[in-house]
Amino acid sequence: PPTCNLRIFLPGCCGARGSAGSAWCFPHPGAMAVRHIVSFRIKEDATAEQRLALKSALLGMQGADGLKDIIKALSVGEDLGIPHPSGPNAAITAMVDFASKDDYEAYAAHPEHVKVITDFIKPIMEPGSRNAIQFYIAEMGKL
Repeated sequence: PPTCNLRIFLPGCCGARGSAGSAWCFPHPGAMAVRHIVSFRIKEDATAEQRLALKSALLGMQGADGLKDIIKALSVGEDLGIPHPSGPNAAITAMVDFASKDDYEAYAAHPEHVKVITDFIKPIMEPGSRNAIQFYIAEMGKL
């Protein structure tokens, strides 16, 4: 039977008040795909051209040598501008899927990824606004 990588019991988690194979039951993390989500706000003085260049650079990583074989899915989005009572939303987000944690780590250190950060993100990112998470997913490219 699959093993559960969760440290708490949730409905359907292998052996915990539910059946194996439910939505909460996952194989060992070593066999799991990884999703990376990053978001940040953009400085008010950033131009439309800078925003477009940033989105193009993010999407362009999917075709870059050394990245095209490890990026399994990539999507970039811009905030719709719907206000939220808890504070400002991020302006840009990227969601990137990898077959493994090792592939994510190779991506994180890859020169093309570092170049996108240095040349396109940092110049227009509002300082201190970056948020990111990496987590295991059952299937790449699927929500």
